[in-house]
Amino acid sequence: MDVIVTCEFRFYRTPDQKVWTNSAFLYQFWQRYLTSFERVIAVARIQDVETAETNWQLSSGDNVEFVALPYYVGFIGLLRNLPKIRQVINSVATPERGLIYRVPSQSAMLASFGRGKQYGYALEVVGDPFDVFNAGITNGLLDKILAWVSYQGLKRMANNALGSCYVTKEYLQRRYPVAAGALSVGCSDIELPLNSFVTQSKTYSKAGNTLVFVGSFAQLYKGPDLLIQAIGQLKKQGKLYHVTMLGGGLYLNDMKSLAVKLDCSELFHFVGEVGHTQVIQYLDNADLFVMPSRTEGLPRALIEAMARGLPCIASSVGGIPELLDHDYLVKSNNWQQLAEKLDVLLSSPQSLSEASRQNLLRSKNYEYDLLASQREAFYQSYLQLKKEFS
Repeated sequence: MDVIVTCEFRFYRTPDQKVWTNSAFLYQFWQRYLTSFERVIAVARIQDVETAETNWQLSSGDNVEFVALPYYVGFIGLLRNLPKIRQVINSVATPERGLIYRVPSQSAMLASFGRGKQYGYALEVVGDPFDVFNAGITNGLLDKILAWVSYQGLKRMANNALGSCYVTKEYLQRRYPVAAGALSVGCSDIELPLNSFVTQSKTYSKAGNTLVFVGSFAQLYKGPDLLIQAIGQLKKQGKLYHVTMLGGGLYLNDMKSLAVKLDCSELFHFVGEVGHTQVIQYLDNADLFVMPSRTEGLPRALIEAMARGLPCIASSVGGIPELLDHDYLVKSNNWQQLAEKLDVLLSSPQSLSEASRQNLLRSKNYEYDLLASQREAFYQSYLQLKKEFS
């Protein structure tokens, strides 16, 4: 059986019909489906271009093909292309094919609206749209409306699904439950190869003073502004901590300006976007990883930092409390508490060493082989349910 997989990511297509990605969803990603299905038909926004840029990588390949949705951007673009989006997704969905919606996804929600259970679909729930729209970035009325609509829409999709695979153990399951008796599995979307893990945790003989932040500056969901405010406050107290900021995007220059405004720019090194190998090097050279996000599903960057034996402090949003104990969590949008917890942890070599040990141990739950087998079991179960449904 073939499987259709919808995806909110945006791709590029060259005249030879090859489909490219500039970051996520490389060709290797789709192999997880090919363990159970004969062919993957990915449905996503695709922009036609003349040539691929040198840093792009292939997403299409053997037994993986793409069906293009309109290359819209933003809510207005979504509304303008709504009829075409519904037409494309519904035209490729047939009783002979499996259908997996990767959600949250506005296009998938709109395509499935009014169709109920006739598709016999499954969900892969990788994030919480309610938290995303309520993250406190704009506080606009439109975001409040979209949060409610997305929340209700995903609840309905989960209730009508044959089964759902959630990236969290409990958090997303509680908010978007499947119907009684339907298939429900908790399995992270993150799979770390063995070389992602250090062989032993860190032992700290002195206090730490170097932090690393990894995240996009395209929006302020990752909370870089909160970290800058926290470090600025600590400097006023005579406590100097140095932060490496990895990532690029629209708000990068605004964050540089904020550091200048708060008189702590000398404590920040804004590196910009870097490759994965360089990210690992920066992690290995830091004393602590910090993620003051306003919204998350189950963040890969945090798990990768844990796999390097790094102590971590992060906000208590999404699935993060499933990764870190209370002592290492801060409330969302609370830079004062962030400053306090950073200072307490970095000042204690014993606490840093214990956090490193705990994090490395917990990260082993995200080894590739373990999660691959769990995910394959989900696909096999859905495949059987789909055959019975058809």
